[in-house]
Amino acid sequence: MTMNLRRFAGVAAALVLAACQAKDPYEVSSSSLESARSQFQTHIVDHSFQPDGTPARPPAGVLDLIRYPARDGKLAAYVTPDPHDGKRHPAVIWVVGGYGGIGGPTDQLFWTPQPRANDQSGAAFRKAGIVTMMPSFRGENDNPGAYEMFYGEIDDIESARAWLAAQPYVDPQRIYLVGHSTGGTRALLASELNDRFRAVFSLGGVPDLKLRIDAGEMQVAVPFDQTRPDEFRLRSPMTFVTSIKSPTFYFEGESNYWHEFDAVQTVAQNHKIPLHVFKVAEGDHFSIVAPVSDAIARKILDDRGDTSNIAFDQADLARITAGISREDQ
Repeated sequence: MTMNLRRFAGVAAALVLAACQAKDPYEVSSSSLESARSQFQTHIVDHSFQPDGTPARPPAGVLDLIRYPARDGKLAAYVTPDPHDGKRHPAVIWVVGGYGGIGGPTDQLFWTPQPRANDQSGAAFRKAGIVTMMPSFRGENDNPGAYEMFYGEIDDIESARAWLAAQPYVDPQRIYLVGHSTGGTRALLASELNDRFRAVFSLGGVPDLKLRIDAGEMQVAVPFDQTRPDEFRLRSPMTFVTSIKSPTFYFEGESNYWHEFDAVQTVAQNHKIPLHVFKVAEGDHFSIVAPVSDAIARKILDDRGDTSNIAFDQADLARITAGISREDQ
C-alpha cells in the first residue's frame, strides 16, 4: 500500500508539472483573428500620414508596375513579368518594411543593387526564378483609401494574393508571403487571418503594437483611436497566435530580438501551432534580411509536394549566420 501511495504521489507530481509546463505564459484570445475582426470596426482619427507618391517606372523586363484590385480601388504593385515559358511558377509576395509604400519617383530599391548588410529589395526571390510581387496598400503611394497601420492593409494582402493566384504563369498552390519589419508584422497578421498562403515568413515583425509604440518614437503618427484597447489587440500578432494554420516562420537578429517571442513560441508549442521562432546569432534587424531571404528562396524551390515541407534546422541557421555581412557593423 505504501508503494502504491508513493507511485500515486509520483504520478500526481508529474501531472502537476506537465500542467504547469503547458500553461500559456500570457493571455491568448479565445476567438480567431477573423472572428474578432468581423465584430470590430477601426476608428481612424488621424489623417496626417504622408505616402511616398507615385511609384517609379521599373526597367522593362525586370519588373512591371501594375494595379491590383482591392476593396478601396486599384493599388500599385511591382511584379516580375510573365516568362512566357508555358509553366506555372512558385510566387512570393514580398512586403517591404517602413512606411509610405513601395517608393516614389526617385526610389529604385527593387531593381538596383543594395548593400548586403541591408538589402530590403526582395531581389533574392526574383533572382532565384520565383515570381515576385511587391504590393503597396491602401493610403500608400498614390493609392485610394486611408492608412490604417496593420489593419485594413491585411485585407489588401489577401487581395494581392488573389490577383497573383489568377496569373497564368503562377502556381496558385505555391504562393508564399514574406515580409520585413513593418512588413513582417503584416505577414504575421495575414497568417493569422487566413490559411491561403502555402507558408509565411516574418523577418523582424513586432509581437505587440502597443509595446512598439511605447518603446520609442514612431516614424508616422498612429492613425487610430488609442483610447480603445481592441485597436491595439487586433493589430498585435501575439494575441492571436493560435489562429495560425499555415507553416509560419519568424526570424530576427539577436541584437534586435523581441523576447516576447519566447512566450509566443511557448504558446505555439502548447497549442501545436505551426509557428517557428528563430533568433539569428550575430545578426541585427537589417543584416539578417539577405541571408534569410536566400535561405527561404532555396526552401521554396525545393517545396514541391502536396503540402509544404519547409523546415529550418541548426545547419540552416549556421549558414544564415555565416552569410551575414558585417561590413556595416
